[in-house]
Amino acid sequence: MSAKGVSTKPASGFRDFVGREAARREHLIHQISEIYQSFGFEPIDSPALENLDVLFGSGGQENEKLIFKAIKRGEKLEEVLQKADYQNLCDLGLRFDLTVPLCRVFAAYRAELPTPWKVFHTGPVWRAERPQKGRYREFYQCDVDIVGSSSLLAELLVMEAVSEVFLSFGVRDLELHLNHRELLIGMAHKFGFSDHIEAFVILLDKADKIPLEKLEQEMETLLGAKLPAQLKDLLHGQLTLDQLRSDFLEPVETIEKLIQSYSLRFQNLPIRFVPSLARGMGYYTGAIFEFRLKAGGGSLGGGGRYDRLIGRFSSQDTPAVGCSIGFERLLNYLEENQYFEKSSSVLFFPIFDKKFFEASQVLASQIRQSGIKVDIYADESKIKNQFRYADSKNYRWVLIAGEDEWAKNIFKLKDMKEGHELEVTQAELFSKLQSLVLVDL
Repeated sequence: MSAKGVSTKPASGFRDFVGREAARREHLIHQISEIYQSFGFEPIDSPALENLDVLFGSGGQENEKLIFKAIKRGEKLEEVLQKADYQNLCDLGLRFDLTVPLCRVFAAYRAELPTPWKVFHTGPVWRAERPQKGRYREFYQCDVDIVGSSSLLAELLVMEAVSEVFLSFGVRDLELHLNHRELLIGMAHKFGFSDHIEAFVILLDKADKIPLEKLEQEMETLLGAKLPAQLKDLLHGQLTLDQLRSDFLEPVETIEKLIQSYSLRFQNLPIRFVPSLARGMGYYTGAIFEFRLKAGGGSLGGGGRYDRLIGRFSSQDTPAVGCSIGFERLLNYLEENQYFEKSSSVLFFPIFDKKFFEASQVLASQIRQSGIKVDIYADESKIKNQFRYADSKNYRWVLIAGEDEWAKNIFKLKDMKEGHELEVTQAELFSKLQSLVLVDL
């Protein structure tokens, strides 16, 4: 320990959230959960730690390399150490996503669950990667899934619920990108990459991340020949579904049906077939999709159909489709676009004299019962200190209840943003507050 004491910094790749930042995160999670529930999805939760055999072999190969492992404990640890059996030193790991735990949970409780099962799961996940700007070892995901349905309606309902989340936060510059796993595999065979399917898909996924000239060179190196003309069309965004129809009828028809059906639901959300879109090849078995910001702004979420993942935990495969919102990216987007630059919807109630504290508590309780959040100052202090506190909390409305106000039973509502005051009787107070205190965070 240094002379200054133990460092107060969190571990590398982890973060503390306090004050306004913590409130914003809580607000976002609450709003997302409310929207998912409005579509009939029910919440679940699962442990942070899973048995390693649950996490390994799930199809998330890259993520499996980043598992935080937990060593055995007590007598089991002593036994491993005595035998120097270091390969079996660990038995648990922190979950790296929410899809694998969902599959385990469904397999464990399927006899008790409805079919289809509409479910959402929000919470932290952990990956032991090198921390860098925008990438952390602990971060949040917000997943929504439908288990037990092979219908395209399941894809549409999942995408619709996620779209509603983005629209509710005012995210308008979005595009929905679509592709199909079988189309990716088919194109690998068609263009000569049958022996390098995974490497081909990994390169294809770089189409919007590196210069096209470099990408073509890497593909030619992998292929050992010049690229077919149609593959070049693909890389340049000129390959259409019609050009692929004769070779890949079923996945092409799936994409076309999704585009047509989804267009009827959200006419203002552009939908694009993107043949280079490749997500979770170890997971997905059918349609894959991604919500991306226009003009190369990056992804805010994505998912797809995974009909074989649950079969790892039971004697039968179960159709499933889901989508994960990139919580941290969405939060950063909202902050950059001043979504949170609004006053808090909490009413601040300063205490002008401690003799009014009991009456203030009663009035505050009545206001809360009308659906409005109230913060009563929790100390005896000068009024200027209390107003400084209100300003630090970004409170817009302050209830003035001093000796004159209590005597007349007429209170004042001070607008901290505009600087003016409104006089209201106690009878008018509740309805007036409900019309004013509506904006959150």
